[in-house]
Amino acid sequence: MFTSMFLYKHNLIAGLLLEFAGLLGFAINYYILFRIIGARIFGRKLGYIWMSREMAHCFASTMFIAFIGPVSLWNPSIFEEFMAQQILHLIYLFKSAVYFTNLLIAVNRAVMVLSPLQYKTMFDYSRTILYITCTWIASVCAALPNVINPCQQTSLNSSVSYYAHRDECSRYIHLFDVLYAPVLFLITVVINMAVLWKLYRLPEQRKELSLCTAKKSNELRLSYMIMAEVTSALLMICIQRFGFLFKDELVSFMLTTFTWSIASAFDGLIVVIFNAGLRSVLSRDSYRPRTASTFSSFYVKSRSSQSSHVSHVREAVSRV
Repeated sequence: MFTSMFLYKHNLIAGLLLEFAGLLGFAINYYILFRIIGARIFGRKLGYIWMSREMAHCFASTMFIAFIGPVSLWNPSIFEEFMAQQILHLIYLFKSAVYFTNLLIAVNRAVMVLSPLQYKTMFDYSRTILYITCTWIASVCAALPNVINPCQQTSLNSSVSYYAHRDECSRYIHLFDVLYAPVLFLITVVINMAVLWKLYRLPEQRKELSLCTAKKSNELRLSYMIMAEVTSALLMICIQRFGFLFKDELVSFMLTTFTWSIASAFDGLIVVIFNAGLRSVLSRDSYRPRTASTFSSFYVKSRSSQSSHVSHVREAVSRV
């Protein structure tokens, strides 16, 4: 069906590239997951959310290691079978889990910065697990229609537009597939921009943070990291969806199928770059931000110090 693609003409090279991308993505994200558990990177509550995110990346990379890479090496025409198409669309379940988890992380940071006194209530252990469960349920709902009837395009088809609609497919599902990821990215960016705006415009807290620059830098680093991840994911999706326009088969393959396979590895590299604790293998405590309590604990201390100051003034006045 798509015998003109690089994947069919040079399946050995394509298969090795996809296998390499899957192994790289799995290794990087498994390392991040290991450090989150072993060194408590990101703290406890945010750590649970990030663990779910890294697991989704590991599952997506495993699909390239165990299925897409080997099938490409053996016989790419297998991808045209109905069941193979269903398995291919399972990847979008894990990709969707990453997108929804990015949104949850942005909401987590927004609550912590914008409403610190509500953070412990809104993100206690049970609610955090519930939020994580909801992200996976939403991901299943987003991917299930295409798993049941896998008629939508995937990035494996490097010679066909992702926006091309097939007559046998539902227009509503096709429209949802095209729009839902960019919409999630946009919402995540807006929330994260609000967090950054608040961080740079803190009134009384900012004076105190000048004495605790490490805490502020950790929060800023997290916010910029989320922004970098969402922006890079949106950029890679745009590259995948328009890579078919290039006439050269290798270039088209690299911009669509290979970009699809390397996305998890690239995302993991961004996380490593923005976190000193992940770059330092020998030091277990080099980056322990305790982000869950950075601003909430400070805010409570700030208010308590103000109230104690007022009480001292009242006591002095009463003595006079």
